[in-house]
Amino acid sequence: MVFRPRIRQSGCAGLLWLVLLASWSTAPALEIPDDASAATSSATAGTTLPDAPSATPSNSYGVSLGTAVKTIGSDEWHILKYPFQKKAIVWDALVVGATGVLIANDESVAHQVSPSWHNTSINVSNAGVYGLGATAGGIFFTGLITHNEHATNTGIRSAEASVDSVILYAALKAILARQRPYMGQGDGKFFSGNWTSGSFPSGHATFAWTLASVMAHEYPNWPMRLLMYGAATAVSTTRVTGGVHFPSDVFSGSVIGYGVGTYVAHKDRHKDPSPHSQNKLNRLQNAVLEHVAIQ
Repeated sequence: MVFRPRIRQSGCAGLLWLVLLASWSTAPALEIPDDASAATSSATAGTTLPDAPSATPSNSYGVSLGTAVKTIGSDEWHILKYPFQKKAIVWDALVVGATGVLIANDESVAHQVSPSWHNTSINVSNAGVYGLGATAGGIFFTGLITHNEHATNTGIRSAEASVDSVILYAALKAILARQRPYMGQGDGKFFSGNWTSGSFPSGHATFAWTLASVMAHEYPNWPMRLLMYGAATAVSTTRVTGGVHFPSDVFSGSVIGYGVGTYVAHKDRHKDPSPHSQNKLNRLQNAVLEHVAIQ
């Protein structure tokens, strides 16, 4: 039972990776040519032989793979160096302090969870992750069909952020190798569990908050935020009541997911809305995001 959630998460991540590659490989076709390229195309149209072979490059997916690897590598570098910046000291202290308090109380909380809740909670958490993944994928493919650039970009950002998060949480799981609840004496010990299925951080929580934060930032209205963050909170909570994670596991996963999703959603924003066009709450949120943005 320990390996099933991990296989499901890997499958979701693999699907999103394929979406990411497919979207980048088709991106040039979706772009509107500028006047110069249009003129060049018109000028050469008359000289092209009727039976000339297609000029589509055979290595488009190879180029897309290289672009994807470069983008993901750049993301990981910026995300990893963020905690060491001066402006992140306060946030580092808050997160580390909260995680430490939770770790100190993990076992007592875990042993209060009734075993009768396990199966239902696990099903709820799986359904939540699948639902968020399906929503992101649905937005992407709807954007392709309707030629909605914003929807397409949202799907691409969701896939990119998911791959970023999977790399981070998988590495932490392998390094910290924390025991899962009810795996024997000394529940929750670090560097003592199976490194392939460690408990810290929670992959479900990381994945859910990553997708939720991207979509909530791309569609910043209250119904969308309540739906996305509500689903991510449900996934995180049911990982604890499902008996497969400690509270600190889901807290750390949620922080990672939200941070990665927020970074990817905002990293390429060059034009911000006019302050006069926003209400006070949105201006406050943008000010906070500008202060904590990963650079």
